[in-house]
Amino acid sequence: MVTKEEKVVKPEKVKNTSEEKIEPKPTQNEEITTEKLDETKDKPPNETKEDVEPEKVKIISDDKIETKPVQNEEITTKKPEKTKEEIKEVVEDDQIEESAGENFEQMLEDTLVNIKQLEIGDKVAGEIINITDSYIFVTLGGKRDVYAEKQDYFDKSGELTCKVGDTLEGYIVKDTETETLIAKSLVSVNLNILHDAFEEKIPVNGKVQSMTKGGYIIDISGIKAFCPISHIDDKIVVEPKKFMNGNYDFRIIDYKDKGRNIVVSRKKILETEKKKLRKEILKELELGTIVDGVVTRLTNFGAFIDIGGIDGLLHISQFSWGHIDSPSEILNIGDEIKAKVIKIKGDKISLSMKALQENPVEATLRELTEGETLTCKVVRNLSFGSFVEIKPGVEGLIPISELSRGRRINNPSEVVQEGDIVEAQILKINLDNQKISLSLKALQPDPWDVISENINENDIVTGVIENVVNFGAFIKISDGLTGLLPASKLKIAQVTLDSKNVGEEYKVRVVKIDKAARRISLEPTNMPESAKDDKNSWHKYKKESKQPDHVSEDNPFANL
Repeated sequence: MVTKEEKVVKPEKVKNTSEEKIEPKPTQNEEITTEKLDETKDKPPNETKEDVEPEKVKIISDDKIETKPVQNEEITTKKPEKTKEEIKEVVEDDQIEESAGENFEQMLEDTLVNIKQLEIGDKVAGEIINITDSYIFVTLGGKRDVYAEKQDYFDKSGELTCKVGDTLEGYIVKDTETETLIAKSLVSVNLNILHDAFEEKIPVNGKVQSMTKGGYIIDISGIKAFCPISHIDDKIVVEPKKFMNGNYDFRIIDYKDKGRNIVVSRKKILETEKKKLRKEILKELELGTIVDGVVTRLTNFGAFIDIGGIDGLLHISQFSWGHIDSPSEILNIGDEIKAKVIKIKGDKISLSMKALQENPVEATLRELTEGETLTCKVVRNLSFGSFVEIKPGVEGLIPISELSRGRRINNPSEVVQEGDIVEAQILKINLDNQKISLSLKALQPDPWDVISENINENDIVTGVIENVVNFGAFIKISDGLTGLLPASKLKIAQVTLDSKNVGEEYKVRVVKIDKAARRISLEPTNMPESAKDDKNSWHKYKKESKQPDHVSEDNPFANL
């Protein structure tokens, strides 16, 4: 019996002690509806056993709900259980979460163990993961990330030489619990680090503090080192003071007396960087490429041009189509130029400015004709002739044999001097080889055409001994007119001449003039009247003149 004092509790409103909402599900034999409970309220207290009465619900624990029916009928209703699928999902989720936690802890522990304990001066390398306005961020693996100052990796033109994804190398210069900084060289060191840097050839950063005999005193974080003046740069130092107070990277090349005697070199750093840069440039450089460059050094044979970190040679012959005597006539150190790559041999690069200029020779050669007379300037004398400038960039050659008519010449300077303005006739134009041959002799009057106006047979004249040979002596009467004084007549006249007499004046008589053969026979003025002319003297000369020794050295008529 349910008394009036007993309160009926609806199952759906039952709560456990943990304040968890419980929605019990009725079993197949216990289907309690809201409607039934509502009906029960209206029934009197003395209803029969067949009538269904509401049960008094008592919370036993969080897991069970105990109900006591009237008249010793005991019914226990359990807390509704989750389905098998729901229980399985909960268990799997718990296992996964527990396993993931254990794996993460193990991975973190393994990562921390594998990370190398870095020290100041250690060389590291890693992938660039980000670049900002001021810094470059690099990962070294695991949770280890470092950063570098962006400007430390700029090239000479102020451009960054790396990008995200590239591998960046550097040296640990700062390492704290919160940050690790790397740089291209060491900036904070002690003697132990300097010794390691010497052994490992690691760059160190130092400041040029003062000048001393033969070099500079370098301050490396308070430690003094010496840098020879020849090692402060990879070029000849013209202005030593310009390096004062500058901060540079150095390589330690000598470490003695436990650090009391340290010698450093900036040149080694620059050479290493230049070699690396040269390899990169040579990979991209091709014949015919036009490059921009800066003149860094002038020599007597050309100029060295910086074409982006490496030097190329601009030979003096490639400055211009015209002849120049010195590179300083056209270029000065520091001049910016354009040049064409004309040769690459190994790591040597040959450049040309002339290749970018129009060739004036081809056009000029087509304008000229053989036999034409030109006004030229003598630009240089060589043993085989004189080069003359016809137009700027266009030169021709006057062979030594074409410098004078009927005159034996040993050197062109006997006739013309560099800088002389002369009239010359074009003998030959070679378009294929772009060469022009000219002659001064062709424009000179032929003395044989007017020989009778100067000398005649039986005249006594004074000449100059030009040469003495075994069959006689050659006497120069005037330009283009040389006679032979036979040895047989010198013997009759009891006159002795040798090479010591060359250049001396000597008086002779003209015996015979052969205009057709261009020969003049001479004899001493003290010849006896009974002496006969030696008709065989010219035959001896003709015979011996066929010998190369006499043709090249003794025959003044070879060019007639």
